[in-house]
Amino acid sequence: MGAIEGLLLLTGGVYLGALVWLNLGLRRAGPAPLLDLPSVSVVVAARNEEASIGACLGALRSQEYPGEWEVVVVDDRSSDGTAQLVAASGWPGLQLVAAPSQPQYRCPKKSALAAGISHSRGELLLFTDADCQPPADWISNTVRLFGPGVGLVIGHAFPRPIRGLGQRLLALDNLAIGALGAGSAGWGRALSCTGRNLAYRRQVYEEVGGFSRIGHLVGGDDVYFMRLVGGTAWAVVPNPIQVDCDPPPASWRGVLHQKLRHAAKAGHYRGPALLLGAGVYLFHLLLSLGVLHLLLGGGSALFLVVWLAKGLADLALLARYARRPAERGLLWLLPILELVYIPYVLCFTLAGRLGWFRWK
Repeated sequence: MGAIEGLLLLTGGVYLGALVWLNLGLRRAGPAPLLDLPSVSVVVAARNEEASIGACLGALRSQEYPGEWEVVVVDDRSSDGTAQLVAASGWPGLQLVAAPSQPQYRCPKKSALAAGISHSRGELLLFTDADCQPPADWISNTVRLFGPGVGLVIGHAFPRPIRGLGQRLLALDNLAIGALGAGSAGWGRALSCTGRNLAYRRQVYEEVGGFSRIGHLVGGDDVYFMRLVGGTAWAVVPNPIQVDCDPPPASWRGVLHQKLRHAAKAGHYRGPALLLGAGVYLFHLLLSLGVLHLLLGGGSALFLVVWLAKGLADLALLARYARRPAERGLLWLLPILELVYIPYVLCFTLAGRLGWFRWK
């Protein structure tokens, strides 16, 4: 066995160990439920969401939380009729706030969210996007997860409706990101989250200084903030309640920039998370080189065996995490996703880290 094959097995062992760790994290029991009814503010940043904001407000208006709650929509300098639609809703529990014309932070969404938080009153801050539709029990069940010591709750968002092969593959990739977040959060070491289904205490937001320490970073109002909280004594726990959201951007250019933004976040991890990410990146690099060499008539069949083992391990994790029939119905596409995932990891992580993307 050569040095490359040995290094492949070593990094592959790290990858397999990480998947086992995530699987076990999905099985861990959640925190003791909170029985109080703290006040809640739902903050939604909206930029040119005229087509989606109505459905989002309808879903939020249907929430069944018996405590005190409000919704704060921040119009992030929209050039369409988003603000007018919100203002015309006639809902007493809704505030419309204008984002600052000159963003406070490098990432405009962080500035919009900060403005919404400053105008809100709730003890707990819940976040979703303007193209999402949380279920009616979203607030009530999310609040119950804020037991003693819990500072931040992360959840998953699933796109609907899904049409065509491209959107299905993106939805399956989204499912994998959700499994990464939930499995790692089960151990109290969350590695991923989404601002489409996120909640934290106002006290936590104030203790870490809001977004001031991550304001220079593009994006990351969710993941970078989660990492801040992870460095404190507050616990980060997964939320089993999912929200539905609109499908990914219709254009491939939009998809490209979205995925580059997501991939860029990995480069700002530190400590064990950074070492794990480097090991996974090296594993994919070695695997791609070995399979390419094999296809060109050389190399070892070991690379195909390792690739097959990787696919089975990925399937085991996703099968455990997928809860709804629509999610399980995507699993048959995993072999196709495995084909594109290696170049995706290798190219997008590097390009995203170099800042080759455009914010909305």
